[in-house]
Amino acid sequence: MPGHSFLSLRRLTPAPDPFAMRVTQVREANPRGSYILYHARAARRARNNLALDFAKTLGKRVVMAEWLDEPHLSPRIEAFLRSGSERTKREADVEYHFEPDRSILEDAKFVVTDEFPTLPTPAHATHLFDGNGILPMRAMEKEQYSARFFRDRAFRLFERFWGAAATPPLWNPPATLRGTGISPQMHFGHLGIHEVVAAALQRDDAEEFLEQVIIRRELSFNLCFYNPRYNSLDALPSWAKQTLDKHRRDRRKPSYTYEELEGAETHDDVWNLAQRQLLATGVIHNYLRMLWGKKIIEWSETPEEAHAAMVRLHDVYALDGRDPNTHAGILWCFGKHDRPWAPERPIFGTIRWMSSEQTRRKLKLGKV
Repeated sequence: MPGHSFLSLRRLTPAPDPFAMRVTQVREANPRGSYILYHARAARRARNNLALDFAKTLGKRVVMAEWLDEPHLSPRIEAFLRSGSERTKREADVEYHFEPDRSILEDAKFVVTDEFPTLPTPAHATHLFDGNGILPMRAMEKEQYSARFFRDRAFRLFERFWGAAATPPLWNPPATLRGTGISPQMHFGHLGIHEVVAAALQRDDAEEFLEQVIIRRELSFNLCFYNPRYNSLDALPSWAKQTLDKHRRDRRKPSYTYEELEGAETHDDVWNLAQRQLLATGVIHNYLRMLWGKKIIEWSETPEEAHAAMVRLHDVYALDGRDPNTHAGILWCFGKHDRPWAPERPIFGTIRWMSSEQTRRKLKLGKV
């Protein structure tokens, strides 16, 4: 990252308006309403929550509500949301309800909810609030081609939008910032990006971590916000589409069905380890997840079949599935936000290839 250091954020003066470019009013107020309702969908927390702070500017009485309204609700996800709601209930300084009767919506003057690019806008919302990143999604104005282009512009914009990060960090970073496992907490908003960044900036070893949670994460939101085809291979750059088409008829050996992949029933013990981790815990180690996706491409009859399998497995099993990071990460396996790589290979063409043996050595897995 020549010329860029995230530690420079320590020197920035907080911007005056933490809501700049983050609020969109989509419906008029309910004239019969008597309070402000904040419907938490992507920022399911009571503290360090810009959307809740904005709701408090609209009226004196604010009510916060959560529902189990995930599009792929499973017992694992429900348990995760319920555990988060217990913390929110303890910390809330407003009236708070978990799974209230929907009639609560009828008496609200305004309904503020989180704007999240992979979730549909609720019909009852009057205001959408984008608290997803250090930068509002609209700050970039269009889809960015790669992390390099996004990074260069982001560092020119940070000073304008840094005010929201001037909050007391409640997150205690682990001894090492590698593999922190906070992706599910950030997906559901039990942790906010601003408190995570503020806490990380107290450390001198945070550059690689901040590259991931700011640049790579916000690049994924940029993709899903500006590209309506983010959930298909149509979102790939032209070079990636062309090389996949060129090798579409290449022989796949072996080839696995979705059910075999789901059950971790392949010949590859490193891949099976990643899949078993997903089944057991709802997460996959970050580096293993890259190999996991690459191998599904190698073992699927078509690129489209591989993409559908990855999305489905994340939707059904992953705590951080259905997230912009998930969609961008899956598309990265097919060349999104990447470049052509030599030599040209069967099936992949010039898309980056990964080896299970290289992964085994890198992660020091030994025999698994």
